Amino acid sequence: MSGSLMTRSFSRREKLFMLILVILGIVGLYFFLIHRPITQRMEEIDLEQEEVLLQRDVAQMRLDQYNAMKAELDRIFAQGTENVTVMPEFDNIENLMLEFNRIFAGTNERLSYDATRTVSDHVIARTVRFSFSAESYDHARQVLTELTGTGYRCLLESVSLGPDNGDVFTGKLSVSGSITFYEIG
Repeated sequence: MSGSLMTRSFSRREKLFMLILVILGIVGLYFFLIHRPITQRMEEIDLEQEEVLLQRDVAQMRLDQYNAMKAELDRIFAQGTENVTVMPEFDNIENLMLEFNRIFAGTNERLSYDATRTVSDHVIARTVRFSFSAESYDHARQVLTELTGTGYRCLLESVSLGPDNGDVFTGKLSVSGSITFYEIG
């Protein structure tokens, strides 16, 4: 019986069915062993490429920001040390008071301080309102130049001057204004 089973010839329909099964098996093996792993790896490579491109873009933005900051620092330091200001740590009031005593010496000054305010994440503003008497226009100008030239980051927000007698250029003056000093908080 087993000998007759082996020698049996298959019908045309059976041969066609087996051929289709063999072809499906080869296609299945190709799909699962070659096509699918290659496609998955190509997708992984595409994701890795996108990540590398994103990292490159971030690095380029950082480089651009660094170059802009470096150019700004180069521009600032090219001005000379007399024009470079610093932003001291908060609370710089004692140093400012020493500067004010030196700058306003003999001018009958009156100072008032506004409450400090936060300008940005780490910057604090301290506004000082001042008034003083100056012997002349040149003296007033000298005091204001020294006030804005303390070496600390500041902004002269307002200034007004008026003569005690006569005109601005020939007599004593009353000067008032406000200046804001910036500190790192």
